[in-house]
Amino acid sequence: MKTLPTKKFIILSLIVLIQFIFAPLQETFAATTPNLGQAASFSILSNTYTNTVGGTTINGDLGYTTGPATVPTVNGSTFVANSKYNQGGIDQNSALSALASQPCTFTFANGPIDLATDTTHGPIGVYTPGVYCTGASSAASIGSGGITLTGGGTYIFRITGALSTDANSVVTLAGGASACDVFWTPTAATTLGANTTFVGTDIDASGITIGSTDTWTGRALAFGGTVSTTTDTISSTSCTPATSSNSSPGSSSSSSSSSSSNGGSAPCVASPFTTVPIILNSSRISPTSISLSWGPYAGINTFIVRYGLTNGNWLYNTTVTGFSTTINDLPPNDPIWIQVAATNGCSTGTYGEAQFVGTPSLPNTGFAPHENNILWNAASDISIISSFFLKLIHV
Repeated sequence: MKTLPTKKFIILSLIVLIQFIFAPLQETFAATTPNLGQAASFSILSNTYTNTVGGTTINGDLGYTTGPATVPTVNGSTFVANSKYNQGGIDQNSALSALASQPCTFTFANGPIDLATDTTHGPIGVYTPGVYCTGASSAASIGSGGITLTGGGTYIFRITGALSTDANSVVTLAGGASACDVFWTPTAATTLGANTTFVGTDIDASGITIGSTDTWTGRALAFGGTVSTTTDTISSTSCTPATSSNSSPGSSSSSSSSSSSNGGSAPCVASPFTTVPIILNSSRISPTSISLSWGPYAGINTFIVRYGLTNGNWLYNTTVTGFSTTINDLPPNDPIWIQVAATNGCSTGTYGEAQFVGTPSLPNTGFAPHENNILWNAASDISIISSFFLKLIHV
């Protein structure tokens, strides 16, 4: 049997290796927060609203067609089957469609899933921004251990079944995460256990039952369905991010708090950002430190920088004021993936494409800064490089 000369074999092996490196390249999209329109001001929006026991406080608007015998304290306006109420329902459904159209960044195995104990997605009970989807006809729950949402960005929990929480469970915000950017979209009823601390906007026309003495920062949107409360506090108008701290061993030379300037009382507003930050320069300044800068971004100088050892697995994030930072205490000589997004203290803009930084000896396998979201022409790059090596074979 005829064998290839050693030179040709090595060159062909290099071609295969190059294609292996470039093959995984595909454009990825960060989860994005939809426009809630008129639904944004409602703490509760439903067809039928019941308040089982007095003492419930609603910090925001209340909307319904059929209301409760025991009226709660409403620190907002009440809309009963009028134009504002109806438009809120239309906007609720538009937001739901926008959430449903976003691709899953992680899908759990089929069957009921406890978000508090799951380890298949990453660290137990800890979630970074993304779209988390359950399997077919799979309910989701939050056990008594609770979950932590860490990092600025959008969180979408798309559940093909019911959503429930155990009594005393807690959803915690950390590292710049904001209740404004957390969304739950179960296809069956939502039931929160007693003394639950819950966060985010739940869009569930199948019905939402809020257990006794729960605290909910966000919105119960069930236009067309039923919402019930029992001595609870639901606050859409206090939709502000948690005070940020570096959630990693890495530290930023220019990090700062991202607590909202609205004092915790003004409603969260939709992000005004229209430009996506691009990493312009990066360099390793020590075995455990990487320096980087980004831009341009007119009128905004506060950013969320998130990073991890693999693309899409964002282990850490930090808030930075300015257009550059140094990330310290990294694994020695390991390259990392980095993304940057602007923040206004209430919501976070779109993250720029991930870039692979920290080692000059390897190609940057991120994305070219061309119109923000357009890939380098990887196929052309492969063709050019492969043609070069193929020519060598015939030399």
